[in-house]
Amino acid sequence: MNVALNTKGHSWLNRYLLTNFFLALTFSLRYLSPHPYPNDVISTVFLFTYAIAHIGLLTLLLAVVLHIISKIVNTAFTRAIAIIMVSLALSLLLADTFVYQQYRFHFNGIVFELMVEGGTEIFSFSWQLWTMIALIILSFIAGQVFISELLWRKFSSKKFVLKPMLKIWLVFLLLGHGIHTWADAMFAKSITQQARYLPISFPLTAKSFMAKFGVVNIDAQKQQALLKQKKIKSSINYPLTPLQCKAVAQPKNILMITLDSWRSDMMNKDLTPNINRIATMGTNFLEHYSGSNNTRHGMFSLFYAIPGHYWQPILDMQSSPVMMDVLKQQQYQLGIFASAKLTSPEFDQTIFRNVDNLRTHSKGDKPYQRDTDVTKDFIAWHKTKDDDKPFYAFMLFDSAHGFSIPTDFERKFKPSLDDINYMALKDDYDAEPFINLYKNSIYFIDLQIKQVIEQLGDEINNTIIIITGDHGKEFNESKKGFWGHNSNYSHYQTQVPLIIYWPNAKQELYNGETSHYDIAPTVMKEALGCSNNTKDYSSGQSLFSKKSHDWLLLGRDGYYAIKEKHQLNELDRLGNFTIFDHNYQELPDAKLDMKHVLAAMEELRRFNK
Repeated sequence: MNVALNTKGHSWLNRYLLTNFFLALTFSLRYLSPHPYPNDVISTVFLFTYAIAHIGLLTLLLAVVLHIISKIVNTAFTRAIAIIMVSLALSLLLADTFVYQQYRFHFNGIVFELMVEGGTEIFSFSWQLWTMIALIILSFIAGQVFISELLWRKFSSKKFVLKPMLKIWLVFLLLGHGIHTWADAMFAKSITQQARYLPISFPLTAKSFMAKFGVVNIDAQKQQALLKQKKIKSSINYPLTPLQCKAVAQPKNILMITLDSWRSDMMNKDLTPNINRIATMGTNFLEHYSGSNNTRHGMFSLFYAIPGHYWQPILDMQSSPVMMDVLKQQQYQLGIFASAKLTSPEFDQTIFRNVDNLRTHSKGDKPYQRDTDVTKDFIAWHKTKDDDKPFYAFMLFDSAHGFSIPTDFERKFKPSLDDINYMALKDDYDAEPFINLYKNSIYFIDLQIKQVIEQLGDEINNTIIIITGDHGKEFNESKKGFWGHNSNYSHYQTQVPLIIYWPNAKQELYNGETSHYDIAPTVMKEALGCSNNTKDYSSGQSLFSKKSHDWLLLGRDGYYAIKEKHQLNELDRLGNFTIFDHNYQELPDAKLDMKHVLAAMEELRRFNK
């Protein structure tokens, strides 16, 4: 690309692009309106420099394309192509600002599907409105033609040197990305959260690299950031209205047990005899789904009862789940016993933020050792708790996630692996020994749960017991090379068991589709005396209502799926939809139910301020 622009065409093109860079920057100010303005100097400097650098980078990429085109076609064609491309780019940018203000995500395939495929079923526009849209588009193009002609007549004969502008832009680029790299390592979320305001934004990070060479101590910086966090205006409205909760006259204890990576078909009298015994006393929900396919967002959906899309603003504000807040307000004794550490993901700053003297780590180098420690610590805690107050205990077992059992533990399911060679996991790999190791680890956890239930003794008659998984686990059942979790939203990775024992409730099986979004509303409404509509604080409903969901939203920020009765609509990070059947096989001729898509989009914006 020439930096000394001697020709009339190149002089015009660079002035034209520079003018529209400033116009794009002006449009981008709209991304700031849903958010609080920075409240310190370095955050302000970052937002200023990064915005200029990022919009400048997008402009520069367009400039490279147009300069290449200018080498192929004559000046008149170059001008025409430039006007069309810039008009389209700015139109898309302006449209994206409206999408972002409404939904807090950027223009993608889901929005395009709504606009193009939804038809009058979703967007019923009058002819007057269509006329107005057409006039706006024509005015926009006319404006670009005017700018183009003005620059051609007034300035194209004058020499225009781009090199100084590029040097200034490079300074902004280095400064913006440099601040973000530092802020990411320092857990300065007031800075890093600003990077996602802009579309196609991928700022630099080097936290792991810096920690590797001893430049930063991640745990220390994270704790320091927690202690020094400044109070800023929230970008999330959770709950939507103040809670109206009145403690019941005879409160029940609540024991919630979660098995990491426990999928739906791994619960029966042979594999999990002790859990199965609880199921025969309570309700077994046969079509239950986590809110995601990974621990961070699966646990988030379990406690907050809203989509994983809201994880980052919740973390930024360090807001605890309303269920945990009400438990503390009603003076429940809180005991949290997790095998995996609660500092990564940052459950100590989110889910369990309001728990005093939080137990964040378990002893042991291997998952089964930590699971044993969890059981031991729960039993010790339960023996010393105050019997005059109700308790809430949460237990997270990790052996199934790590395929971990003691070396001397009897392998009930054979043949079973001792170690996993992940390099050997291919389509023709015999998965049975691998799955049996998984089953043996679940059986090990079931024996831990047996000790927990025995410790309750007669207290079980006044204890609500909820047993579920945070997400599932796949062993290449779809024959697409997926092993484990966090890679797709098939039922192998998202469907989990749910067993609820509620004292004095009848035992039953329920076949309707339920979700992790339903668990917190059930506890709050039925056990904690909260009279609010569950929509005030969740995307779910009380499981006592026995209403099956027509569709479920799965996923996290930037990667979602809408699960319907007979198909799964998966949305990648670029907004492209792929539709699958129940076995995760693509359905090329299937269509989206646009009502469900629109409802899902509404759920992704409902708790935004």
